[in-house]
This record gives sequence, C-alpha cells and structure tokens, in this order.
Amino acid sequence: MNKRHIHFGLTAVIVLLSSTANLAFSQSPDAVVEMAAVSESNSSAVLHLPGTVISRQDAEIAAELSGRLSWVASVGDEVDQGDPVAVIDDHLLQLQLRNNLAEIRRIDADINYTGRQIARLERLAQQNNTAKSELDQIKSRLEMLNQDLQIAEISRDHTLYDLQRTQVAAPFSGIIVNRTMSTGEYTTPGTALVRLVDTESLEISVNAPLRVARFNQTGNLVQVDAGQDHLLTPIRGVIPVGDSRSRMMEVRIQLQPGHWYIGEAVTVELADGEKKHSLSIPRDALVLRNNEVFVYTVSSDNTAVKVPVITGAGLGKQIAIEGQIGVGDAVVVRGAESLREGQAVKILQHHLAAN
Repeated sequence: MNKRHIHFGLTAVIVLLSSTANLAFSQSPDAVVEMAAVSESNSSAVLHLPGTVISRQDAEIAAELSGRLSWVASVGDEVDQGDPVAVIDDHLLQLQLRNNLAEIRRIDADINYTGRQIARLERLAQQNNTAKSELDQIKSRLEMLNQDLQIAEISRDHTLYDLQRTQVAAPFSGIIVNRTMSTGEYTTPGTALVRLVDTESLEISVNAPLRVARFNQTGNLVQVDAGQDHLLTPIRGVIPVGDSRSRMMEVRIQLQPGHWYIGEAVTVELADGEKKHSLSIPRDALVLRNNEVFVYTVSSDNTAVKVPVITGAGLGKQIAIEGQIGVGDAVVVRGAESLREGQAVKILQHHLAAN
C-alpha cells in the first residue's frame, strides 16, 4: 500500500469520526437551563485581600494575688462571665481575716471603755473635782481610737477583697483554649493562668493598602468569600493609620457567629476606586473553565453562546462584569457548568426575570 492510499484512509477515518461525534452531539437531549436578566448597578474596582476571622475578646487571664493554685479550668471548658477560671488557696487570707476581726473587736472595747471614762470625768468636772486637761486628754484618746477603728475596718475590707480575688473570674463568656499553669503550682500577680476566647463575638481583620481608606467607610457592605461560602457584611471600623514601611492599615469587618471559625482564612473584596455604572449578573451565571471566565447566552435558535467576561466587584449574590453583553440580555444561571457552545437548550421561561 503506497503513501497516497494510507493518507486517504486516515482522512476517511477522521471524517467518519467527526461526523459520528457531530451526529451524537446533535442527537443528545436538549440541556434544560434557567435564565436571568443582566441588570445595571453601581460598582467600583476592587481588591481581593486575605482576611482572618478573629475574636473581639481574646485575653490571657492572670492572677492578682500570690498563692498556690488549688484549681484551674481545663482546656475546652466553657465559662460564663463571672465564673471562676482558677482558684487560689485562701487559708492564709482566712487567718488574716480572723486577725482583722479580732483587732476591730479590741478597738471597739477600748472605745466603749474610753467613752465611759469621759462620761465619769464630765460628771466630776461639773463638781470641779478634776482638771479639764485630763478630760481633754481622754477625749483625744477616744478620737485616736476611732481613727484606729477605721484603719482596722479598711484592713478587714482589703482582706475580704483579696479573698474574692482568690476566685479568678472570667471577665467575659468564652472557652478556655490554653492553660499555662496547673493545680498545685505557685502563682504571682500578673502571671497568666489561662487564655480565654469569646467564640460568639467575632469579626474579620484585613490588612489593606492605606489608599483604600477613602473608598471604604464604616457601615459599607463588603463581600467576604471562603471556598463556596459567600457573605455580605458591613465594615465595623477602618483604622486609617498606616505603617511607614508597608503603607498598610487595618480594616475590621463585622461577622455573626455560625459562618466561620476563629483563625479561618477568608477573602475580602474592598473598593479601590470611585463607583461607576456597570453591568451586573448573578454569581451563578459565571463559568470558570480552562482559565477562562465567561457566561452563556442563548441564540434565537435556542443554542448556547459563550460570551467571555471580566468580573468586577461583588455585592451579595450579584457581581459586576464587563463584556459583549447588554442590560436586559438573558444569561444562563442554572445548568451552565455542563453546557457547550452551540448545544441546544430548553429554557425554563419563568426564570427569565433577574434574581
């Protein structure tokens, strides 16, 4: 067999395979799709920045007294505000309290005795049987005893306060995530005992270029993404103070519990320019395939048409785009992932309105 016959045979096989594929594609059932209309919105250029979920209340809880620890909460324990996270042995303080109370009783006895002396001397003074100087001296002693009583009561109150501080209380509700000291160890004032984190009071921390401060204000809604999860949430605070080397600032974004965990990484879309008119479509209309981003429209003969687009800022379930498409045009929002250009489609007409 010569080369000409071989070439002819290969060409015939290729044509046959191509015809078979086209026949199979044309005979495949129509793809059922849902449509939504392209709308107009205001959007701006955006920066996609990494953020981290953090707790607004995260503290190393320390002791205020010296003493031996008789109990420390375990990692994983959930505590309410005011509940103890550690207990310091209070034996010496209980002895000190007894001493304070005994001192108060002694001074009270002296005050009562001195008061009786003053009453007796005053009666004698009326009869001119005693010197007034002695009476003044006794009254002065009574005043000093009253001052001693106040000092003793302050000492008692100080001991009672210290006894309260032997119960190291949680300043807010949360969960124990780390324990640096254990039962039986000796602690001193300022020594961290446990780390307490509030898992219900969350927000997102983002480091952003200082220039975006003028385009992002407290209360502005921003898009936050983590995998397939998307959330529209307001900015809690913008701290427009940049580092002299990095020119970066911090933005804090509100986050309700139940979305992501503390420490989880997210992506935040922050505005990086003034808002302008743009086209908007549902996020579900976007198709990402082979490093391309495009949408599908449907031609007059009900076949899929691929339209490349450039994405812009997101806002909830909508996203801004640029491309050869106009306001009011319909794009596929359900069934686009399995479509191929030129494939016949069957449209669910009641889904033509924009979402």
